[in-house]
Amino acid sequence: MPDPLTGRVLQFMAGVYRIHTSEGTFDCSLRGKAKRDAGERVAIGDLVTFERLEDESCRITEVLPRESRLSRHSLAKRREQVLAANVDQVAAVFSVARPEPDIQLLDRLLAVAELHDLASLIVVNKTDLTQNEKVPPEIAAYAALGYPVLPMCAKTGAGLDVLQEMLAGRITVFTGPSGVGKTSILNAILPDLDLRVGAVGERSGRGKHTTSAGLLIPLPDGGYLADTPGIQYFEPAGADPADLAHAFREFRPLVDLCRFANCRHRAEPGCAVRAAVDDGSVYEHRHASYLSLLEAAEGGREYGR
Repeated sequence: MPDPLTGRVLQFMAGVYRIHTSEGTFDCSLRGKAKRDAGERVAIGDLVTFERLEDESCRITEVLPRESRLSRHSLAKRREQVLAANVDQVAAVFSVARPEPDIQLLDRLLAVAELHDLASLIVVNKTDLTQNEKVPPEIAAYAALGYPVLPMCAKTGAGLDVLQEMLAGRITVFTGPSGVGKTSILNAILPDLDLRVGAVGERSGRGKHTTSAGLLIPLPDGGYLADTPGIQYFEPAGADPADLAHAFREFRPLVDLCRFANCRHRAEPGCAVRAAVDDGSVYEHRHASYLSLLEAAEGGREYGR
């Protein structure tokens, strides 16, 4: 039997894992010892070894250790849900309108990326719906925190070249609410994909889900794009309440200035974070987003909107 091949998981569907290698793409099963060792369903982005059998089928033999991951708490399964493995960065995708930006969800996405030590960028789609194609000020403000903010329009192609430069050579997770145009952006980058695009509900103003499972897409300039289903909530899995303040960049220089070492930055005496909120140097909505995640982490309960 030839030596096992190594590849990256692109997709899982109906018990079959699609694996990308330098020699092509293979469809493999996961059985026996490899399945027991994996512990949970293999995620897109995982590196695996596999063997080709005499009947020309393929079988995964080992799931290699992950260097990183992006995950959230699953409300349905009450455990960690790994959205993608071996990730380099997270692209939080929102739109200027239809649907309106969900700032609290953006804060959660950025906080989870920080907890996983992942770089983040904010992609603002549908700039053709605003005058002068400007980014809403509540999102533009994140540039001051060090987050790249990329205005673009998948429909016209504006800003697409800048986004492609930031994606090249990296494994990037596209995530955000439904209807913001994640799939349209992917189709603009790779027209041959021809992924299905959903409409935004006229009454709700919310997007309809078109991506039902994770999909990792190889890019022509190197790297991969992970397309994930649209989300309406996001909570870190198993987050330590003591770590949450460090997931908000502007809190980090302040936490050591608090009077109490175990300060949770609610309304404790001598809280430097609370004082910064009061004087306007920390946005109140960022503090509110922190408190909502803190409440969930301390209560050990699921958090949903």
